Amino acid sequence: MTAPTTSMTIPPVQDETSAPFWEAAREGRFLIQRCPETGRFQWYPRAHSIHAPHARPEWVEASGRGELLTYSVVHRGNQRGDPYVCALIRLEEGVTVFSRVEGVAEADLRAGLPLAVAFHQLDEATSLPVFRPRTSD
Repeated sequence: MTAPTTSMTIPPVQDETSAPFWEAAREGRFLIQRCPETGRFQWYPRAHSIHAPHARPEWVEASGRGELLTYSVVHRGNQRGDPYVCALIRLEEGVTVFSRVEGVAEADLRAGLPLAVAFHQLDEATSLPVFRPRTSD
C-alpha cells in the first residue's frame, strides 16, 4: 500500500489560549508549554499549569522530535476518501501529542518509529503540524 494521504479540509479551532502555538506554527516552529514553577512540560495548550494550577505556563520551542507510540489508519472521513494516519507521538520533552503521520507506508508504521515535526500549510493563516519519519538526529 502507498503512504496514506495528508489531505486536510477542516481548519483547527484557534482561541486566545492557543494563539501563540498557531502563530509559531505559521513560522514553522512547534511550541509546547512549560510550568514556570516546576519546569515540567505540558500538552495541549491551557491557560494554567497542570503541575501548579495557580501558575500560568510559558511557551517554549520543542525539539520537534519524538517517536510513534500508537496509530490508526483512517480509511474514511475526508472529502477525497484517501486513508490517513492519526497517531500518538511522544516528544523528547516527554509530552504526548495527537497528530497525523505522513510520508511513510502503512507497512512501515511501528511503535518506536523516530519522527520529526513538519508543517502542512492549510491556508495563508494556518499551518498544521504533522509528523514524518526522522532521517537524522
